[in-house]
Amino acid sequence: MNRKIVSLFYLPFTFTSAVIGLIINTPVSGYAENEISKLEKLANLDPKPFVVVEASGKDVKSRGQGVVISEEGHVLSAAHITWIDSEGNYSDDHRISFRGNEGNIPKGKVHLHTTKFSDREGAIFKEIYFGARLVRTRGSRFLEQMDVGLFKIDSKGVKSFPKIDFFSEKKPRIQIGEVFHLCHYNFPHKPGDPFFLINPVEVVGVAQTSSGLQYLAKGYYRIGSSGSAILKDGKLIGIQSSAYTVNAKDIGEIPLGLISFHMVWRNQIKHLLEE
Repeated sequence: MNRKIVSLFYLPFTFTSAVIGLIINTPVSGYAENEISKLEKLANLDPKPFVVVEASGKDVKSRGQGVVISEEGHVLSAAHITWIDSEGNYSDDHRISFRGNEGNIPKGKVHLHTTKFSDREGAIFKEIYFGARLVRTRGSRFLEQMDVGLFKIDSKGVKSFPKIDFFSEKKPRIQIGEVFHLCHYNFPHKPGDPFFLINPVEVVGVAQTSSGLQYLAKGYYRIGSSGSAILKDGKLIGIQSSAYTVNAKDIGEIPLGLISFHMVWRNQIKHLLEE
């Protein structure tokens, strides 16, 4: 689903206005420190509500990101992850995986991975897999014809999955220049890599796509970040759909550019959480 921008684009930034904005809008109590502490808590959760979604074809797998939105194991992701491009068809064989080190997650199929990094020897972490099914609405895997899919983990009645709350009950309003945070595993297709990022993206526009109107944000992402949770004030406000990668001549693709996303809110899907 990645699309390429032929040349690097210029992103103007006025340092003076940014500094003035900080001086005017930052309370003495330390707003920035409180905001980063919210992200620290999310990043340090083990297990996290952020997961990897996998769709299996006959010989290949498609992987992306997802986020758990209920203790019963409902997961939101990008619906196009279920498409197996090499086979020209959608998959109905899905699983969800949590990555971490602790044993405080419901039991699933556990894989232990030992990884070697230049800055850490013998790092061991768990990847815990669960089967999952796609919740169809009106016969479609695309929620309200958006590039958003709702999955349900085969939890066998367990109601203790880590989850994240929605930012809003009703459809929220957003503005140009708002800064959200994109949550994603750096390489979801590599099970031996637990590297996780929560990084800022700035709302800059809109995009008319085959999945309807989406919103555009600029910032850092990784190939495979489709389905990533987008947060406002530490709560879920969007799901990433596509990426529009900067293509720098003789360098290759740079994981910096534009992403498009759909906004999500609780009333939009609460009737589906009974399924």
